[in-house]
Amino acid sequence: MSSLAAGQTRQGWHSVLVGGIATFMGAPLVEPRADAIRAAGARVAFVGMPFDSTTIARPGAQLGPRAVRDWSSHLLSYHGEYDIDLFEALGLVDTGDVAVVPANAPKTVDLVADAMGEALKAGAIPLLCGGEHITTIGGSLALDRHTPGTYGLILMDTHLDTAPHVGGETINHCCPITRAMELDSFDPATCVIIGPHGAMNPKSEYAYVREAGVTVFHVSDVDRLGARAVAEQAVAIASAGTDGVYFSFDVDCLDSSVAPGTCVPTMGGLTSREALTMVSVIGTADLVAMDVTEIAPPYDHGQSAMAVCQVIVDTLAAYAASHSEVAAG
Repeated sequence: MSSLAAGQTRQGWHSVLVGGIATFMGAPLVEPRADAIRAAGARVAFVGMPFDSTTIARPGAQLGPRAVRDWSSHLLSYHGEYDIDLFEALGLVDTGDVAVVPANAPKTVDLVADAMGEALKAGAIPLLCGGEHITTIGGSLALDRHTPGTYGLILMDTHLDTAPHVGGETINHCCPITRAMELDSFDPATCVIIGPHGAMNPKSEYAYVREAGVTVFHVSDVDRLGARAVAEQAVAIASAGTDGVYFSFDVDCLDSSVAPGTCVPTMGGLTSREALTMVSVIGTADLVAMDVTEIAPPYDHGQSAMAVCQVIVDTLAAYAASHSEVAAG
């Protein structure tokens, strides 16, 4: 595939890893417009959302996109396990950050939806990096607004994120699944949540998933069935009769020993190997959009940002390997 990114592959060591402008993996920086993304030959467009004004726990996620870009410099565009170069296969570009409005979540979500919509109109997968978990509210709205259809949703998260509101505010990082399922393009029957465990979710949120018909795999289910089997079931459910799958990865699904730098760290979460096994399967789905969220760099030494970078790269490599017709462009 001819793309701007194909001319900037990172397949070996040529200088210090941290040199140059910090775009995601050193990808070309392009204007966040459909015509510019299309002209770059991009199939995936990275978008930052530096916003964390609704968190009910620790702040700091607004620093997530910058930390992820920094840590991504440690990764090559070539993925040896798949023998695929992401720049060549997917024409990855970075479209910068959404101009979020501090303390105004509804306006920020609207701006996120339109920014992701530019990638969708260009035929690219928008890859949104938060920021707090209103990412999925903006991402699901982008699909519903710009490419309406029928979409499944897979969330990896310690939390259900199905609160109706928080203190009367409906645009909150506790509410992304609830808001997404209210849209015409989404159906609880094709929504899957992987990773809840322990005393981390209100009784009312469990009532929501039961009544709505959302599928939940607890960490104990991962223990019992295995990471690959759970991911395979999730993909089957989210793909059944849908036009594609939205994937949201909240870094707090990982155990706090692996990812302490997040807004709500938890003990007893997924291991890094379990998570990477899962995304190697989820990446084979017909992905239409993806977000990574709740990275809060002030609370660790880069572990959470590093984990998210690997999750992104492994997901995209699995996608490119299983969608050669898309990669061929």
